[in-house]
Amino acid sequence: MVVDKRHYEIILSGVGGQGTVSSGAVLGEATSSYDNKFAVMSCTYGVSARGGFAKSDILIGTDFIPYFEALHPDVILILSNKSYPKIKNYITKNTLVVINSNEVTDYDQNLGKIYSFPFSEMAFEFGSLQAINMIALAFIVEKTKIVRKESLIEAVKHKYPGEKEISVNMKAMEKGFKLV
Repeated sequence: MVVDKRHYEIILSGVGGQGTVSSGAVLGEATSSYDNKFAVMSCTYGVSARGGFAKSDILIGTDFIPYFEALHPDVILILSNKSYPKIKNYITKNTLVVINSNEVTDYDQNLGKIYSFPFSEMAFEFGSLQAINMIALAFIVEKTKIVRKESLIEAVKHKYPGEKEISVNMKAMEKGFKLV
């Protein structure tokens, strides 16, 4: 799945603490700062920072993007059962749907082109459940080619400059890249 249209829409969804807002910001930076494309990101999250619904809409384009919400997402990431009911109406037969199989168990298997992985389990391998978003984001980038892998890596290094964070995130992304 290689991107070849003017605007590309992605929704990253889960619950607070799973990094959907952070990974949306990273993808936007990778796009605009390192790939010289236009990017718009907006986010929605519940009243409680941790455990409530959280969603990022990332719009990427080769020219100006006149809106800020994914209307017809090309890719949807679903990290939690709590987010699926709020996201499922966005899914079409052509939507690439990436699911965290450790937490999302009740979904329509006929909606979209589904890729399901145990992201939570994989994140525990790195000693940080917070790596869940980087594994999933790396898979999406490698699968879609929406941004260059190198751009994503640079954006992550910029957002998380600490030695420990860089080490965990690089391992997590490598895991995600290899899932394709």
